[in-house]
Amino acid sequence: MGIHVIQSQRLDVLLQGVMASITQPSNSVFQVFKTQHFIVPSPAQEQWLTQKIAEQQGMTANYQFHQKIRGFQWYAYQQVLENKEQVRKANIPRLILKWRIHQALQPSIQPEQNTLAQDHPLYSIVQRIYDSADQLQHSTEKQLKKQSMLYWVAEQVSQLFNNYMIYRGYCQGRCQGQCTCSGNWLSAWGQNKALNIEHLMSQTDQQTSAFTLQQTEQLEAWQRWLWQNYFHADFVEMQGIDADFWEVLDNQQTRSQALSQLPHQVIVFTILDLPPSQLQFLRRLGQYLNVVILHYNPSQEYWADSVDPLWKQRYDLGVKERFIAKNPKATDAEISAFFESFSLGFNALNRESRHPLLTRLGKQARDNFSLLSQLSAGEEGNWVDAFVDHFPENLLGKIQSDIFYLAEPIAAQYELAADDESVQIHVCHSSIRQLEVLKEQLVHWLSQADVIPRRPSDVLILTPNLTELEPLIRSIFPSAPNDHEVFLPVKIAGVAQLDALNAWRAVLGRLQLTQGRLTQDDFADWLNLSATQQRYGFDYSQAQRILALLNDAGFKRGLDEQHLKQSLSADDQDYRYSLKFALDRLALGIAVPAHVMVKQTLSYALVQPSDFELIGILIQIYHDLSARRNWLVAHEQGQRLPVETWLNHIKADVQEFEQADIVALKAVREIIQKQERMLTLASYYDDAENQLRQISLPLPYIIEEIQRSLESQSAQVEPTGQITFSQIGQIRPIPYRLIVLLNLDTGKFPNRDSHVPFDLMDALRQQLGDRSRLEDDQGAFLDAVLLAQEQIWLFYNGFDFGDGEVREPSSVLQGFRDHLELIIKSPPAPLFQRGESEEIPLFNKEGVEEILLKEMYKELQIPSQLYSLYHLHRLQPFDPLGFIADRPVRYQDHWFKVASQIQQVKGERQAWVNTAYPIEQNEMLILNSQQWIQDVCFPARLYLKTLGVENLSSAEVLDQSEPLLLDGLGKYAIRHFLQQRDETLSLDMLQDQLPVGKVQQSAWQQSCLEQQRLLERLQQYAAVPTETTQRVWRISKQLQMSCVTPKQLTQDWVSLDASSARAKRLTKVWLEYLLWLTFLNSDSVTKKRRIVVFSDQTVICEGLDTEQAQSYLNDWLRLWQDAQQQPVVLPAALLLKPLEKGKQHEWIELESKQILAEDSQKQVLKDWNDTGDFSGLDMTQNEACKLHRDWKFILQEQDATALLHYACDHYAYALYQPIFEFLRVE
Repeated sequence: MGIHVIQSQRLDVLLQGVMASITQPSNSVFQVFKTQHFIVPSPAQEQWLTQKIAEQQGMTANYQFHQKIRGFQWYAYQQVLENKEQVRKANIPRLILKWRIHQALQPSIQPEQNTLAQDHPLYSIVQRIYDSADQLQHSTEKQLKKQSMLYWVAEQVSQLFNNYMIYRGYCQGRCQGQCTCSGNWLSAWGQNKALNIEHLMSQTDQQTSAFTLQQTEQLEAWQRWLWQNYFHADFVEMQGIDADFWEVLDNQQTRSQALSQLPHQVIVFTILDLPPSQLQFLRRLGQYLNVVILHYNPSQEYWADSVDPLWKQRYDLGVKERFIAKNPKATDAEISAFFESFSLGFNALNRESRHPLLTRLGKQARDNFSLLSQLSAGEEGNWVDAFVDHFPENLLGKIQSDIFYLAEPIAAQYELAADDESVQIHVCHSSIRQLEVLKEQLVHWLSQADVIPRRPSDVLILTPNLTELEPLIRSIFPSAPNDHEVFLPVKIAGVAQLDALNAWRAVLGRLQLTQGRLTQDDFADWLNLSATQQRYGFDYSQAQRILALLNDAGFKRGLDEQHLKQSLSADDQDYRYSLKFALDRLALGIAVPAHVMVKQTLSYALVQPSDFELIGILIQIYHDLSARRNWLVAHEQGQRLPVETWLNHIKADVQEFEQADIVALKAVREIIQKQERMLTLASYYDDAENQLRQISLPLPYIIEEIQRSLESQSAQVEPTGQITFSQIGQIRPIPYRLIVLLNLDTGKFPNRDSHVPFDLMDALRQQLGDRSRLEDDQGAFLDAVLLAQEQIWLFYNGFDFGDGEVREPSSVLQGFRDHLELIIKSPPAPLFQRGESEEIPLFNKEGVEEILLKEMYKELQIPSQLYSLYHLHRLQPFDPLGFIADRPVRYQDHWFKVASQIQQVKGERQAWVNTAYPIEQNEMLILNSQQWIQDVCFPARLYLKTLGVENLSSAEVLDQSEPLLLDGLGKYAIRHFLQQRDETLSLDMLQDQLPVGKVQQSAWQQSCLEQQRLLERLQQYAAVPTETTQRVWRISKQLQMSCVTPKQLTQDWVSLDASSARAKRLTKVWLEYLLWLTFLNSDSVTKKRRIVVFSDQTVICEGLDTEQAQSYLNDWLRLWQDAQQQPVVLPAALLLKPLEKGKQHEWIELESKQILAEDSQKQVLKDWNDTGDFSGLDMTQNEACKLHRDWKFILQEQDATALLHYACDHYAYALYQPIFEFLRVE
């Protein structure tokens, strides 16, 4: 029995202590079957220790790990005490604390105004909740805001009370009866005794204002009231459990039986936090069984009472200032005498640390060491120093050895070797640039030969903002190998896996989609989740078909009529364009695949047999969404369902997805089951408190708890067999060959914003053993420096990404740099002041990059002796200057190719127009006349199509808004639909196109009127449009064309077109006319007319004979041949633009060629160069303009105007002059 402490600065040595403890010889042959119990500070340490024991023994079995001392403490209570239910009841989870605080305060926020008296202890916190909703007008919004604020307060206070029970709820002396220790707040609060706030604040080294004192007293008052009325009795019961436990062990009659339920020894492997209350537990436990503490201590010297010299100076100054404030007339001698008497017990000379890094960054470790050194071991106990006096011969080893010996830093004592890379500081511009640099340097580091091969598992990467960095990590370090780059296996520890988060999104989607507008994008995002597809049994291609069907059937927004009523006014009763509207059309289309009305539902005509199953899936999805539409707003609607009911609902949904083999949801189900178990604990309370199990919370709060637990998977923070990314402080203290720290920027590290609001421990005097996030981060940095076995890389953003301004690193990194500057010897001459004949090892001597880097070093104020530690990286990975210097190492990857391209002398690329593209010869080519007409009207697309180039435009954005007014395209669509239907139509037949609301009727009437006028104009030429058919015209042996011509021999070919008579459409009419006459090949064709009645004008082509038509058509075929081989800048939309206004081009003869007259050329150039600044049109879609995306792509870096002139001179007269002559517009 006893407490045995083994301390070392090496984890492998402590591991040997573990092995010696678990392999001790025993008199009992059954000892080997007994479970070995370990107390570890984190899951990461558990995983590391398990792995190392397995490596030593070949296996791991019969080991039980407890997270922190508190975990083993409650295990021991459960084993020894007979009343298991009482123990289970006393161990209240923090979530239950949170929900009970919520229940306690909720009645106070129900009235419209704060009804508590101002002298009530709760008044200040309740008023703060009311103030948060002051700016809102609607009473429902105010109540929801207060509810949300209350839940936030409950979250913060539950954390506080949890910490108070550990750090401020124990007796620090040996009080008889009621504890009166000033540090035992909870005992005082239980008696409704206020803390002496002024006294506790005066003992800090901070000045206190009257306002701060008042605020702190208010904090103490309402926290005391909450504790006394709702938690004190439970805490007394917890202390009673502890008293019962020791009573059993202290009693000789029950001790033997109790010890048989406990392990014969417990091994505490490293300590990150050591609350004094838990230290007392270990001290007493050591009287009955062996407690082996393996303590990681960076120094072999005694430093438990050391302080930071800088802190000591500030403290001394504060003491003198306070004395002078109280004694303004004191003389210098009186001040000195007071200070000497004040410092008499401090022993300042001995307590000031000889190594500032250790005491400045290791306060947490110092406090733990101080507490541990106070343990009074039993008769069998001993204290073993197992330090190893061996460090690598480099700068990192020098730092570690100085701390180990507590050697006082001596200026310029260490001469840095030129090849020493043990400490590296990388300066970048952004987080993503840090990751790009890191990946390249890791590839180099892993590729280097070493006595012990380097492996990905040797690398630990720490960052203060892992959640923010996670998506960037996934983009820079892909999860699967590819052929383009070296694959590095990485694991992001402590972050929920993407598949789990996405599967959870799929579950939540059925609840959340109906809480918003439910647009096509919202629905598509949810439908494209793999978990959604797996649950409903369809794949990605089927999901795209579902979305296409819904879009074609008219889905724009909303679930159904009930859902739309929530956002529409009472007068608006048009509920079309919802998911239900489209789904009804699709379902009817299965039985009636035609565009007809059946019982007030418009059937969808284009349903395919393969769509039947997909429509069935859609129906199921609709019912699932509809059934859950009110879950998230049930609380607002007055449905006060218990938390347990909501957890059952969510668990049922999760299990429904799990039944479709979605294993990623296992983590979510376990979180829900854990919350259910916490609620079950409430059933152990008496009837008065059993109401906790019936606690009523809005579902969004419960989902938030699950989401928070899922995103902070602390149980998964563990070393992996890959390169491990982790949050700083979550994997410690564990040694790695290479440790990297990212984003060591001011404001990001150390994290000063993570304190808990309302924290009295933070406001009042600190006690030995207290923890803070600042000290945790500082200690984690120190651990990284001390536990890096070979190298440590420190990254920070030293330049602003936007303007390049210098930014300061973290205060911790600055302190570390100052220490290095002190101990490292300066080079013989500053690096940038050497003679030209001397070698400059860091930089290429060509000059440019040397000058730039010299300026950067000066801007960063880097001492000359630290130049070799710094690696300055360019803003962009493809900057050519980044590849010139010898260091850091760069590879000839894709960025190198880009940099090489940038360095090349720029010049005009070879124009496509200068080289004729060879046309592929086919034995037989059959053209479609309509496609051919489109090609020759817009030669740019014809040329790209011949090259096999598709100039992709930006993805078309579907119109997700229901039509409120008909635009030009909408009007055309309705007119076109009316033209296709001979019978009299009703308004209902166009309910998938007409605008919503009262505009629907007027839009319908206007469309019918326009159609009637169009038909009246048609009657001037024919009763009905001419029927057409497809016929093949044989142009040559290798070329044929499928042409659209009238079905019967007729004098006039009359068509009806719902669109307007634009230039390109006039060309189409003309070419159809030429093809028709050429195909007829008759002498009597001169009287035949091609007539098209457009929505605004009527176009008539007449007067040609077959020979003329053949001749003109040959010119167009020649253009078609030429435009395939090189760009021909001659769009029909440009050349026929005057015809839209009833004007013509003028032509003149020059050198036996007909060309455009000067005025016509100016007008063509004006239209060609139009920027559309004042038209509001998208010029990238305007075929008559050089800004069209196809022209812009083809003519880049070329003279577009010259090419237009050339095309006009060679083709315009032959192609377009006959149109002006034989085509007229009425």
